[in-house]
Amino acid sequence: MKKKFLLILIYLFLTLSNAAASNPPDLDKKPGRFFEDQPDVNDDYQIHFNYLLAKDSEDRELDINGKMEKIILMMNEWMEIATSKNKKGDQIPRKYKFDYRADGKLDITFIRMDKNFKDLHKWANNDITPFLYKKKKQTNNKKIYFNFADINSVDGGEAGVGFGSIFLRNKYVKTDKRKAAIGLHELLHTQGMGTNCMPWIKSSNLKSHSSHLKNRDKRTMLNSVNPGSPRIGKIYAHNIDMCPQFMDSVYLTPTRTDPYDPYKIFCLFELGKYKHPNYLHIIKKLKEAGRYKWKLRFASSCSTRDMNKDNSGYYLFGVDGDILKKVKY
Repeated sequence: MKKKFLLILIYLFLTLSNAAASNPPDLDKKPGRFFEDQPDVNDDYQIHFNYLLAKDSEDRELDINGKMEKIILMMNEWMEIATSKNKKGDQIPRKYKFDYRADGKLDITFIRMDKNFKDLHKWANNDITPFLYKKKKQTNNKKIYFNFADINSVDGGEAGVGFGSIFLRNKYVKTDKRKAAIGLHELLHTQGMGTNCMPWIKSSNLKSHSSHLKNRDKRTMLNSVNPGSPRIGKIYAHNIDMCPQFMDSVYLTPTRTDPYDPYKIFCLFELGKYKHPNYLHIIKKLKEAGRYKWKLRFASSCSTRDMNKDNSGYYLFGVDGDILKKVKY
């Protein structure tokens, strides 16, 4: 009898816990707010935005008062300007494919974390991404999930392939123009940019990698806040063989004839026509190590990496088996 009673208590606890996790607090329920990714109007690649708070964060209603939408649309206006002015590209204005609802409005999801701010990892995305993937089921690999996180973190923004964030409480993220510039720059990293097949990207004899320019003062990674003058440099268009150019990303529209999918290249190591020697070198070193090593990467990190298994291989959320054992070149 005692055992049966104990099992009933456990069942009730789990049921109530799951209900609490899936049902947002009444204070968060407000007109015009959505707690899940809404039905897509097409099956194309797209970028989905979240307004994200810690468990104890103040809700400034940026998802429903128009402030997020204003900044996001500014980002795409700047994208069109920068891509049209790029001298190496085809001069066709391009912008990102954003996720819209059937009513024509941007699809923005409200997310409240299950941890208080003080309990989040120093690098907040280390907690945010697993939470979104595992508990909020943001698992579509044809989407980039990008957070307007109303918290602080080490940097103003942080992103990898699949997921990214700007941290609105950071001291460097003050004005709307600054938010737009940081957002555009971090979205570059969700595309895998820049990569070590580009000689102007910071690296050291293929022993470590940074996805930034050697001369960051050039401000040609969409990180300029000058009105109407964002710049995208050589990472957008170049003539390096077997090296992807940002102009060819599947997340841009108009989309090029033979676009690249950053998830396939930089997460699954399905290189296709991009078998650059620098990429093959890094994959070879990772296979020799038999596990993930943070310095050994050839582009922005894959955000869906399962960090709990880093010492035993290279594992991704939602993918069976060790990626390193599957790669054969």
